[in-house]
Amino acid sequence: MAKAIVPHFLGRGHGVIVNVIGNDGVKPSYWELTGTAANAADLAVMQALADPYGRNNIRINSVNPGPVDTGRWDNLTAAFAHDKNLSIEKADRVAKESMAFGRICTPREVANVVVFLASDRASFVHGTAITIDGNQRKAIMDV
Repeated sequence: MAKAIVPHFLGRGHGVIVNVIGNDGVKPSYWELTGTAANAADLAVMQALADPYGRNNIRINSVNPGPVDTGRWDNLTAAFAHDKNLSIEKADRVAKESMAFGRICTPREVANVVVFLASDRASFVHGTAITIDGNQRKAIMDV
């Protein structure tokens, strides 16, 4: 995505990239090693691109949501239940209890942060990653 859009931004003299990654890159867990590695790599790439392209007025940031109430959540809950030998209901409850608010994030909550980062209101926010996960504590999920 960045490789395709950066030349256009260079031609315009400005641009914004907001990459939605996931919190596994900053809050790893042993049962999500593939996601952890991929998310950490995505974060590293975005950080590496921020330095050289910031000089060209291209802002680059990342958003790292934890669990979000989308169709994907059902698949993740089922996989977690299977891996931990729990009922789907208990797996859902354990996951929600790992967050301070006792619930998972809504798509709108993620979108609000993305829209902010893409807007002029975030004109000096660059090279950062914002985690949106209700302060999830994955260790609580080690049942």
